Amino acid sequence: MNRGNKLWEGHRLFIPELRDKAVTTCRHCVFLVAVVGREETRPGCLTGVKEYGTLRKRVPEEIQAVALLRRLGKDGLQEALSRGSDPDALACGLFLPRNTVLK
Repeated sequence: MNRGNKLWEGHRLFIPELRDKAVTTCRHCVFLVAVVGREETRPGCLTGVKEYGTLRKRVPEEIQAVALLRRLGKDGLQEALSRGSDPDALACGLFLPRNTVLK
């Protein structure tokens, strides 16, 4: 994905049922969770984790950084944290609103 390309950023597609509501930011996505570390908590995106990205397992509201580190490795954890670093950014193609997922 071309993150630094402004032309690409301006041509994102919106999900038709959410176009009028304008809630297609990462903050409203079910995959954005709180990653709890020893000293701080940061937002992270779990679309890269196979079980959560395909909705085989229920996406938790928060997850321990150690658990992600064991599952994804150091690079995978860094990628999950970088994808979730800006909760107010436009959501990606895997956007799924929080209120549509059964708990």
